[in-house]
Amino acid sequence: MDTVMDRVVSWFARLVFVFLYIPIIAVVVYSFNASEVSYRFTGLTTRWYGELFHDERLLETLRTSAIVGLLAGLAATAIGFLTAFALVRYRVRGRAFFLGAILIPLIVPEIVLGVSLLTIFSTAGIPNGLLTMVLGHIVITLPLATLVPMGAMAALDPSLSEAATDLGATGWITFRRVLFPLLRPSILAAFLLSFTTSFSNIVISTFTSGVGTTTLPLRIYSTLKTGLTPELNALGTLLVLFTLLVIALVGVQQMRRILASTN
Repeated sequence: MDTVMDRVVSWFARLVFVFLYIPIIAVVVYSFNASEVSYRFTGLTTRWYGELFHDERLLETLRTSAIVGLLAGLAATAIGFLTAFALVRYRVRGRAFFLGAILIPLIVPEIVLGVSLLTIFSTAGIPNGLLTMVLGHIVITLPLATLVPMGAMAALDPSLSEAATDLGATGWITFRRVLFPLLRPSILAAFLLSFTTSFSNIVISTFTSGVGTTTLPLRIYSTLKTGLTPELNALGTLLVLFTLLVIALVGVQQMRRILASTN
């Protein structure tokens, strides 16, 4: 009975992986499609990669998404790390209230947040643009940038700080030489998660974008009315390769750190 159940679970897991990766594989394959329509495969070509690098409007939306994601990710990671450090390391009055307030964007539907942000910016007289978009993306990425460092800090052994203090280290030296190196992977993970969430967001961007600040998801969504172009498949393939490269670099760095710690 257990053997049959194990086989069922194993095949189900395989089907889940196939379901998850088929769209990615399809994007890569159809990026070399010679047809000008994305739903019919007629041959192989690299033409669309050349067309992609000559499409200034599409590249501009990519740059906007990258800039917004970078600014929102850095700001959310910095704020989230400091918030997590204060909530974990110190006795803060109203800790549950502050933590709940930070996590609200994870519960409230994004369309409600988008309307609220648009109302606030309009009331304050702030025109929609890069600033409003970055602020809106910070709101939705801050919970993630706070929870990841909080989990890492809660898992640290409190005796590490006590040992550093006993050896004469000040609070700053303890943080810089002991705590920060141990928390660096969680900080990087929080930034990458925040950047990815911001880069792919469409709901908040719809309510906070202005003239000249159209992001890549908004551009792709607008093309649904006229049909997706093969250039988007080429761009998607490059983004997949870039993501795999980042994962490989982070993985190699982590493996080196683990091997160095065991020697």
